Amino acid sequence: MRKTYHGSCHCGAIRFEADVDLSETAIRKCNCSFCLKSGYKKALIGYDELRITAGEDLLQNYRAEDSNWPEGDIDHYRCPYCGMQPFSRGYLEEIMGGNFWAVNVACLDDVTEEELAAAPVIYEDGKRDRQDREPEITVYL
Repeated sequence: MRKTYHGSCHCGAIRFEADVDLSETAIRKCNCSFCLKSGYKKALIGYDELRITAGEDLLQNYRAEDSNWPEGDIDHYRCPYCGMQPFSRGYLEEIMGGNFWAVNVACLDDVTEEELAAAPVIYEDGKRDRQDREPEITVYL
């Protein structure tokens, strides 16, 4: 069931709401250099399913350009104070119908441990630009 979660960065300067159905929306664990180094575990949601409620003017953007993305970009947003990365914005026409948000599930303040544990998991082999398949080894993700 779709639920509105409230989220924030570590210091609380960035706040948002995200409409997510964790029972159907998989938590994606990827081995690309960004996700692996930052510990980013994401839920993909539609562009209209995230609302920034505080700190939008503070967000810093890191744009990762990659020729394998249909539009060649993904924007990773971070808090300038605590460095947390609560969400990213990307574009995938064939999967998401255009723009989407990748919400860092660790930044959802009111999600329960039970909800996280029950959510399906998809492993992505981003290291080899194959987000559509699982890497051989996933235990470290």
